[in-house]
Amino acid sequence: MSIRCSASNDIAWENVFVPDAVVMDRPARAADIFVNLLCSWGLPPLDACYLGVAQAARDYAINWANTRTQVPFTRPASYYPHNQFLAAEMEIGLRASRAMIVQTAQMLSDPKIRANPPLMDVIACHQFVMETAWSVVDKAMRLVGGAGLFRSSPLEQLYRDARAGILHQPFAGYGGLGWLGKLPSAFPQT
Repeated sequence: MSIRCSASNDIAWENVFVPDAVVMDRPARAADIFVNLLCSWGLPPLDACYLGVAQAARDYAINWANTRTQVPFTRPASYYPHNQFLAAEMEIGLRASRAMIVQTAQMLSDPKIRANPPLMDVIACHQFVMETAWSVVDKAMRLVGGAGLFRSSPLEQLYRDARAGILHQPFAGYGGLGWLGKLPSAFPQT
């Protein structure tokens, strides 16, 4: 349904033997090398992609509102306060997400930190950006209205793409909140 251009296809391995010597034990929910790599190298670029989806939706909606009038009104859609509020909320979300991604990426530019990334910071960034991207695209759709649902509208695809962001596991949606809630810094010892 979404992110079709990524060509994310399934791979099925058949008759593959993996020797015991190269198998790594990984306890469930353990923060290990795989998780560190995923957090350091995978999440910030993924977050930036979803920020780009949200930015594209916002740009489309703003351009649409500046050039469209809706019967029986004679002024462009951008004139009306409810659409101005949506535009303001989208801008705030985009700016906050961008700042969080930049802060997280700058922190991870240090190889020592990247080797053992602070999961609270990285997962919190991912959570915030994914949820905010979805919120921004939803607001863009509200601004454009039913016209955004047509296949001829870029919002139709952007809407589905942004929705997929909060389904990426293990750190998105409620799964990600579960990770955050289990980290020691969520409930510091007194």
